[in-house]
Amino acid sequence: MRDEQLRPVAYLALGDSLTEGIGAESPDRHFVVRLFRKLRHSDDCRFRNWGVSGMTSAELLHFVENPAILRMLPKMTHISLTTGGCDFIRLYEAGTLTLRDVVKTAREIQQRLCRILSLIRGANPTVSIYLLGFYLPPPAYELGFQKAAMAVKMMNRMYTRICERYGVTFINPFYRFLNRHEWFCDEVHPNQRGHDEISELFLSGANVQETWEGTREHTAGSTPVPSVNLSG
Repeated sequence: MRDEQLRPVAYLALGDSLTEGIGAESPDRHFVVRLFRKLRHSDDCRFRNWGVSGMTSAELLHFVENPAILRMLPKMTHISLTTGGCDFIRLYEAGTLTLRDVVKTAREIQQRLCRILSLIRGANPTVSIYLLGFYLPPPAYELGFQKAAMAVKMMNRMYTRICERYGVTFINPFYRFLNRHEWFCDEVHPNQRGHDEISELFLSGANVQETWEGTREHTAGSTPVPSVNLSG
């Protein structure tokens, strides 16, 4: 095994309620924890979950711009991101889901995501990054499936292009979740079965097998994830 494969994994999970684990039956059964278990190869490996329910792309960008986070990024070997969904949820809750508003929000998400990935890549050119795309939530089937599906596919195509630009692994849940109402615990969040499916997508995207078998060849850095004071 090559030297870089033996370096301890330092995994940072950033994003919204999907990263936080809303809908999973226990904190150790959602995709973030499961992915880490597959990536780790020694007791020196560490991970930090900074998923925050309701976090929008603007709030995630602000979080990543924090000097404490920027100092942490070079030490990471893996980063996962879930973002964008809450931006559309706020539109829906405000009752402004017009085509113009959807397109405007999509462009804003695109700009922010590019900025987020640019900051991460600028701080750490070799870190493995995984970005979760969009699925159709149950209300979309009642409010207009065709338009909703078209919008979600548009967002996933946009995310695909951004991932190609920044060397990011794109995780696309759209077809896996299509017509799977039983995989949700509410209008937007997956239940445990849904989290299991997202876990499988991440594990496939990360190309990892059984626990302790090592990490991807291009992982780098050996410092465990430190605690960060974000107050002030």
